[in-house]
This record gives sequence, structure tokens and C-alpha cells, in this order.
Amino acid sequence: MQRFLRPFSFSLMGVILLLLIAGSVVEHIYGTAFAAHYIYTAPWTIALWAAAAISGMVYICTTPMWRTQIITFLLHFSFVVILAGSLITHLWGVQGEVHLRNDQAVPVTAHGASVSLFLWDFQIVYGEDGQAPADYITELRMLDRSRQPLSIDEGTIRMNKPLKYHGFRFCQADYDSDGKGVVLTYSYDRWGTGVTYAGYGLLLLSIIAFFFQRGTRFRSLLQKQHKIVLYILPVVILALACVMTRVVTPKPPLQPVLQTPLLGIHVAVIMVAYTLFGLIMVNGIIGLCASSLREKIQTLSQVLLYPAIFCLTIGIFIGAIWANLSWGRYWGWDPKEVWALVTLLVYAGMLHWKPKATQTVAFHVCCILAFLFVLFTYFGVNAILGGLHAYK
Repeated sequence: MQRFLRPFSFSLMGVILLLLIAGSVVEHIYGTAFAAHYIYTAPWTIALWAAAAISGMVYICTTPMWRTQIITFLLHFSFVVILAGSLITHLWGVQGEVHLRNDQAVPVTAHGASVSLFLWDFQIVYGEDGQAPADYITELRMLDRSRQPLSIDEGTIRMNKPLKYHGFRFCQADYDSDGKGVVLTYSYDRWGTGVTYAGYGLLLLSIIAFFFQRGTRFRSLLQKQHKIVLYILPVVILALACVMTRVVTPKPPLQPVLQTPLLGIHVAVIMVAYTLFGLIMVNGIIGLCASSLREKIQTLSQVLLYPAIFCLTIGIFIGAIWANLSWGRYWGWDPKEVWALVTLLVYAGMLHWKPKATQTVAFHVCCILAFLFVLFTYFGVNAILGGLHAYK
């Protein structure tokens, strides 16, 4: 069964990878809603994700991993929890948009819950220059008609600070040009987000604990490297990441959605991942040019794959949490999100590859080619596909 399940699981992930790439092209032509309905969240795509997750976990359970390497098992299991939370949100969560004008009551309903919203006040807070908006403040009056006795409550929505009210989450989306109306996004998701966040937490703890776990392939690869490399490399990585972070972080004045501490954390973690992927690519070039160093360079690249993929994973999920605060949903199939996931799947495949002695050259070639996905995710998406992440 093991001989069948492993290639079957990776074949399914390969199909999903191609679907995501195709979906980003369809999204660019027909729009996000069309691509999400017919590709990203289509029943057969969900079935592929479910089959890949189930077959992968069954394969792991047929190996000693779930007993001897419990942290590695939990790391893989956390992705199953995240997918389960996403499925719950997709099946039972409610998302929508509501337009409010002054002195008008607008009802919002979901799964029997009904809330009437009144726009009390809307303000644009400007930055120090007095020209660029720094924040949007929406003051609401709310009436929950499903509760007795009836009473009017008050609430405030700011950018990156949604309003929670009796199971609903309201986020600032847009405002009318005359300043007397706003557009809010809302979501009603009792369980899905909680399950997904539990998966995020389990994943983070598993990643941290993984580096202290004994008997892993990472530990055996690490022992082959000279100690001085292990001391110098983190310093080089952090220095490069700090420089790249300062270069790529948007300069003031920032859009209100970008004015959050999560911006710096998200960008820094992603830049560490990209820096490591870049070093792996350089190693691939050196490995092809210097035949005497191919095996040592391959081992170093395999070691770097672990922190690189973990940083990219953490960066993606920090972005998801940020999106949930800003837009009321943690995943919206934006082109940048899709291609970050594509890049993660490509390098995850390389991480699980155990190249034979005769496949050293092939490994270095793949390290070079894989970096093309990083370049397209960072540059190509902004230039060609656009989306919410293409900030001006």
C-alpha cells in the first residue's frame, strides 16, 4: 500500500498545482468570482484536495512516523485541520457586502440571525501630511432582531479592526464620494475560522518543535555540514532579509490597510524565505559548475529547504490572518495568494524528494528552475495578473 499511496498523493498534489496555475490565468481573463466558482472551489477541486489529504495521512499512518516522529506527524496533520476549517467555511460560512447610507436601516441575515445596521457616522482620518488617508472610522448602531428584549447597540469599525457582533464580523471595504455612505463586508462563520486558526496554531508549534526533534532527515543532513557554516549562514540570511525588507516595504504614505504591525512581520518572514530560495538557486548553479562540490552543495541546499519552506508557510498564514482582519476573509484567491501557494507546493515537492546519488545534477537543475516560481510570484503577478496585492 505504501508504494501506491505515496506516488498517488503526490500525483494529486501535482494536479492541484496545475489547477491553481490554470485558475490564475482564468481569473485574469474572467475575474476572481468566475475562477473561484468554476476552478478554485468547484466540487471536483475540493474532492482533489480531500483525496490528497486523506491519502497522505493514510500513507503517514502506515509508516512509523506517527509513533517515532510525532512532531512531524502533527506538522502534516495541521494542514488537514486547516483544510477542514476551510471546508467548513466554504459549506456553512456566509459572506457578503452591504451598502449603508445615513439614516437608513439595512438588514443583514445569516442562518437565522438577523441584524439591522444604521450608519451613524463616517470619518476619514488623515495622516500627518493632511492629504493621504490614514484610517477610516465607521460608527454603527445595531439592532439584533433575533434577541429579546430588543435594544440598540453601538459599534466602531476601523481599518484592520473589524467589528464583531453576535456571530457577525463587519469590515470596512469602501465609502461613498460624498462621505455619507459606506460599503462593508460581512461574514458569519461560527466554526470554520476557529478550526482554521487552530490549524495555524498547531502548525506554528509543530514548526518550532520540529527543529528540536531527533531522528529526522533534517538532523541527519545537518550533521554533514561544517559547524562554521551553521554559525555564519543565519547572520547572512538575516542581513540580506533586512536589506530586502527595507527595499520592498511600501514607503509612506501608506494606504490604511497597510498601516498595521503585521505588514513588517509578513514582509520580513516572506523575504527570509525568498532569500533562502535565492541561496538554494545559487547553490544549484555552483553545483552544476563545480562537479567536485555537487554532493556537498546538494546537502546544504536540502538543509536550507526546511527553514525556507517553513518561513514561506508562516508568511502565508500571517497574511491570511491579516486578510481576515482587513477584508473579513482569510483567503480570497487573489493572484498573489494563489501563486504563493503554488510556490509553496513546488518547494514542498522538492523537500520530500530524496534524490539518489545519480540524481545530483537533476536536483541542482530543479533548484534553479524552482526559483522561477519565486520570481513570478514576486514580480510577474504584479506586472501581469495584478490583484489586491499590487499596491501602487
